[in-house]
Order: sequence, then structure tokens, then C-alpha cells
Amino acid sequence: MDLRRICIHEAGHFYVALLHRPSRALSICISPKRRRDTATGESYISAGRATTFDPSDSLPGVQVRIRAAGLAAESLAYLEPFDVLMHDPDVLFGIKTDTDLAREDLEKAGLPASRERDFHFYWRIGFYDAVSMMQDSQYNLHRIADYCIDNLGRDVPRAEIIAACGL
Repeated sequence: MDLRRICIHEAGHFYVALLHRPSRALSICISPKRRRDTATGESYISAGRATTFDPSDSLPGVQVRIRAAGLAAESLAYLEPFDVLMHDPDVLFGIKTDTDLAREDLEKAGLPASRERDFHFYWRIGFYDAVSMMQDSQYNLHRIADYCIDNLGRDVPRAEIIAACGL
């Protein structure tokens, strides 16, 4: 488990939510927790989470963009392209919650996402939109990640992250 990569990932979710509307970005917590996959019933370790507010009237494209922003931040920070990341079984396992939630968001909006090809189309768009939004913000992503590392194990609220990172 690469702690820095986890922090970059969560910073991506938080930062894109913040850019959309500051009230959407609520907090980040980097702390390993055992969770259970709702589809398979298997347990897994979740190392961090960015808590965002998803209004019920939110556009599905915005929600998918925020969900894909963690992977987009990793792509920017580690110079790994989308297709390479999406063919790595460890990456796919690590973003399962993100993709499951994005699929639910799309289905709730009435968009086809049950077939893998359809979902991949929307996920790719969300990823590249998030990359575009964060392209010139890598310094901010690293500042947020550094702050998360300095505050492991606690839920760090938006106001604190904004003040400490100069956002």
C-alpha cells in the first residue's frame, strides 16, 4: 500500500469536488478500515476516503468526474495513462468503490451503464474531464496529499484543508 499514492488519489476527489462547488468537498480521512463489498460480500481494506456531497439533482457527468478524479490525480502525479491504469488489476481493485458508485450514479440518471462498454465510455470521459480540471493544479494536489499524510487517522474538514494548503 503506497500511502502517498492513496493521499494523491483522495486529494483528486476532494479537489475536483471543490472546483465544482466548494460545498461539495467535505473532508478527507486517510485511515485503513475494513469494509465489505456489497456485491460479493468479501471484505477488503479501504485506506482512505474523500467525503463529498452529492446533491440529488447533480448532473451525472459531474458525479462521474468526481468519482474518476482520484484515478485522474494518480495519472497526473505518476504520469500513467488511462489505458495503462485501466488494465492493471491492482488499480481496478483499488478503484472498485469509485467505479461502482459511478455506475450507480449513471443508472439513477437513466443512462446505460450496465454493459461494460457503455460504462467505460462514461468513465473515460469523467477521467479526462477531471485531468483537464487538475492539469495546472498538481502543486495543490501534492499540498493536499502532504497535509493528509501529516494528519493520518483523522477526518480533516474542508475549511482546514483550504486554510492549511492555501487553496
